[in-house]
Amino acid sequence: MEQRDLMFALKERLQSGQDYYEIRLESIGGLGANLCGKMLGELGAKYLDLNSSSFSSYGSEKTGTPVKGFIRYCKKEKEIRVHSPVEHPHLLCIFHEALLQDSSLLDGCTGETTIVLNTSRTPQEIVDNYLQKEGSCVQAAAVYTIPAQQIAMETH
Repeated sequence: MEQRDLMFALKERLQSGQDYYEIRLESIGGLGANLCGKMLGELGAKYLDLNSSSFSSYGSEKTGTPVKGFIRYCKKEKEIRVHSPVEHPHLLCIFHEALLQDSSLLDGCTGETTIVLNTSRTPQEIVDNYLQKEGSCVQAAAVYTIPAQQIAMETH
């Protein structure tokens, strides 16, 4: 997904009268979800001229423990009064494929949810193996994959 497409979807949703554009980050401690959430919140306010709110939820501050990041955007003239976790994200970013073993990770996904996953697998493999498992069918507008860990290792 190109940055321009995501920005267009975000702005289009807010201009159509919707209250918020919500993002949920699912990660493992040490992969950068907490920092990523803070940066996305700040970037939305500074460069997209939006109001934003971001916070993370995590247990003990140890590498390897579950981390969730939540970001909300709204129009500049609207005040963000919702401070609860994002239950129905428009964008769900999953920082490690192993997290998909827990099917509750995908709870709240709708036909408006775009899923971005750090993996070397193709989007179709992810849909076949995790989103359309026997007995469950997770809805998503689109699924994108990126080998982020591989890119990080190659670029140091």
